[in-house]
Amino acid sequence: MNEIDDEQAKRRKRITLYKRIIKLTIVTMIILPTILCVVLFARMNGYRNDLKDLKNTVEQYFSQKEEQPEGTSAVAENSTKEEETKPVNPNPGTEKTTKAEPETKTEEPEKIDEKALVEEAVKAGRKVVYLTFDDGPSSNTMKLLDIFDKYNVKVTFFVNGVNSDPNVLKEIVKRGHSLGNHTYSHDYKKVYGGIKSFASELSSLQNAIKKATGSYSMIFRFPGGSSNTQTTLPITVFTEYLETKGYQYFDWNVSCGDGEGYVSANDVYNNIMEGIEQNDVSMVLMHDADYRHTTFEAMPRLIEKLQSMNALILPITEDTVPVHHKVK
Repeated sequence: MNEIDDEQAKRRKRITLYKRIIKLTIVTMIILPTILCVVLFARMNGYRNDLKDLKNTVEQYFSQKEEQPEGTSAVAENSTKEEETKPVNPNPGTEKTTKAEPETKTEEPEKIDEKALVEEAVKAGRKVVYLTFDDGPSSNTMKLLDIFDKYNVKVTFFVNGVNSDPNVLKEIVKRGHSLGNHTYSHDYKKVYGGIKSFASELSSLQNAIKKATGSYSMIFRFPGGSSNTQTTLPITVFTEYLETKGYQYFDWNVSCGDGEGYVSANDVYNNIMEGIEQNDVSMVLMHDADYRHTTFEAMPRLIEKLQSMNALILPITEDTVPVHHKVK
């Protein structure tokens, strides 16, 4: 009987244990989801508050944008362009410096009729001179600009793209001078290798000029001039391409001689003056390069002489009557 009682007692204990396990499992299955629900509810509440704050921030941002006056950026851009655009002085050396106009003035300067101005000057017996510099910018460019500022003279720079400083290009235009395209590399093989390479040379420099100054340049000078002998194709192939793209090209009828080797400052001066004496309208070829010091040195004397003659010194524009070499 004792063995039977012991077996029954063990059985009751097992049944009691199983009941406890079952109860604990049931309680856990009830309580755990409840806890999870409470936690999720708390998090959802937090997310709701964050979303509300974000909504308020967005509404405030767009409210401020609506209150900002329209056209602010355009006004700033137009102001910058007006500061950089200056009228060409039709008679350098004869005008006095005037005070800047009030910022409220929006009238654009009257455009000069260059053709009529030149015709009038020639009719009056005055010499008309376009001073042009190829191959820059160089270490001499800023010094040249200072000289031209001193004498109130505007000239033309036909620049290349290799190693050119965008800040110098911008300064040339800012001071009222003309900026012309002289091809990007000035490498005759690349420039005259064919229309495709010619177009690439032209557009590469055009983009560099646009990036530096904000404007394109539609005046062009061939490396070596249109009469150069470095091209195997007829030069008309390239001149016709320029015409289709809206460019005007310019050669020269007076040279200072600095492209043929070393010349003294005195020779630069004499070569230019001898050429000018033979023409009513002179387009003078000079070079802006690091080693062309004598050309730079001759400028003050040359300008003083031209101004003493009451010569009309002008920069090249798209309206300038071009000088072209006679080529087949």
